[in-house]
Amino acid sequence: MNAQLVKQKLSEYYYKSLFADSQSDIHPVSLVNAVKSIIGIDFDISHERLLDYCENYVNGCTFVDSIGVFEDIEIPSAISFATLEESLLLRDFDKSIKNIYSLLKVSDGKHILEFLLESTIKYNNSVYILVWSVYKMSLFLNYKNINDSIIFCLKYIISNDLGDRVSEKKEEDIDFSKYLYNSKSIKDILIYQSILNEDLVRKVNISKYIKINISRGFDFSSNNKELIVHDDQLKNGRKWISLYLEKIKGDILDVELILMLNMFRGALKVSDGKYDKQIWNNLNIYLDKWN
Repeated sequence: MNAQLVKQKLSEYYYKSLFADSQSDIHPVSLVNAVKSIIGIDFDISHERLLDYCENYVNGCTFVDSIGVFEDIEIPSAISFATLEESLLLRDFDKSIKNIYSLLKVSDGKHILEFLLESTIKYNNSVYILVWSVYKMSLFLNYKNINDSIIFCLKYIISNDLGDRVSEKKEEDIDFSKYLYNSKSIKDILIYQSILNEDLVRKVNISKYIKINISRGFDFSSNNKELIVHDDQLKNGRKWISLYLEKIKGDILDVELILMLNMFRGALKVSDGKYDKQIWNNLNIYLDKWN
């Protein structure tokens, strides 16, 4: 596949998706990010059907005319990230957008996106998964039109209650090899692994809140006996996921399946062999239940 042409198409799908009115857990923004990452595993594998599915999914959404703009805004004085956090907790869109506009005068958009990611993790807001997709797509597109991406995240954060702040308990070291598969926590455990290994400006705070979240709500009692791992998975590594999607029929392609496979891809990438067998085992459990 032509890498430049694929990037151009995904860029178009992404910017269009920012105006899609969709559920946060199956939003086209996350799908575009997933398709981008899966295709990027190996460009020698043809994924025209995956691109077509992505395009059709995006085009099938309902769209809004505007998500908000940074225009004619009176800049507040003495703004900090703490001030922005207060307006987010109040679910005050107008005040939040003013605060962000002011912060953009002294901070770059990447830092603000990281703060929004941190806030959603800190307050246990499931929208963090969508914010993470926006962050990864912004990185892929060299932060082009980042203001639109920031406003998009703000819109979804405000429309969802941030939830309860994670308790300030001592963070603990995590042995991901001991994680016991659970359908309710598998998404979080996979994405948390990716975020913990990302080079972030706010890495210290984000890692702290992730580790606290994990320590209070995940089961790490697996004894790693009788792991379900196939030889071709160990042989091909992440490429197995790309080959799997290439082989399945077009009418079976499903947004939730694609999103989950990308989460497993991300965990395998950062595992670097350390937890690969456990991740493959969890993927095979997931596929068995999905099928």
